[in-house]
Amino acid sequence: NSYPKLKEVIMKSEFVEIPSLMPKPEILSCKRILAIQAHYDDVDIAIGGLIAQLVKNGAEILYVTVTDDLAGVIDLTLSKELASLRLQSEAESAAKILGVLGIYNLNYPDAGDWSVYQARRDLITVVRQFQPDCVISLDPWLNTEAHADHYKSGFAAVEAVILADVLGVQGSDLQIPKEFHGKQKQGIKAVGLFNSSQANTFVDIDQVLETKLAAVSQYVSQFTDESMAAILVALPERSKHFAGIGHSSNKLSKEVTYSECLKVLSADALHAAR
Repeated sequence: NSYPKLKEVIMKSEFVEIPSLMPKPEILSCKRILAIQAHYDDVDIAIGGLIAQLVKNGAEILYVTVTDDLAGVIDLTLSKELASLRLQSEAESAAKILGVLGIYNLNYPDAGDWSVYQARRDLITVVRQFQPDCVISLDPWLNTEAHADHYKSGFAAVEAVILADVLGVQGSDLQIPKEFHGKQKQGIKAVGLFNSSQANTFVDIDQVLETKLAAVSQYVSQFTDESMAAILVALPERSKHFAGIGHSSNKLSKEVTYSECLKVLSADALHAAR
């Protein structure tokens, strides 16, 4: 028959997850952060509270949006040019609410034909120019992610982290605005992966939840009034759920009501190391 033999089941149960030996960095102490997302609202929906808290802590944060995000615009009567302007305006309004330094767009086609290698070259150059001490992106190893933009941007981001200091690896010829260039070279000490199914960090967002919701509410081009109202209700409920997981795992104070979670790793843990 097709059922696994008992011995096979027992063998599978003997496998255990080996935790990284690399110390977990303290992401809330990072001061210059590059946040990479596939679409213009990914970071704010997932971890806008963390972004707001980092800004309150004195961090400078630059967003890089990998795609042009046009596939998600719900008003199909708009020209691509007008739709792009609206998306840009909404993203800038949200960034202003959160206190983000700026946004840089790579403009690969949303849900289109682009490769990890192409985006990696651009992101390597952005890392070299911006000089972050922390890079944040979607976790490319998320178990059930079906949107290629998400996992491709995640893989491009983590590859850029480990390859930016390898001088034999070429970047691209893009130039981010001079005001975003880092004043001195520094290493990446922390990598934060959001939407992860293996979170190890739970962040208190009680004091910044309303700021996050105000930022998310700017993204009207890709939500109907009804769906936006629904997401503004769902996000606090999700944050309560995350807080409960943080409480039960002893990774978050029981006094915290709302939380966001992510996997935080040392950059060294991303390259043939445990």
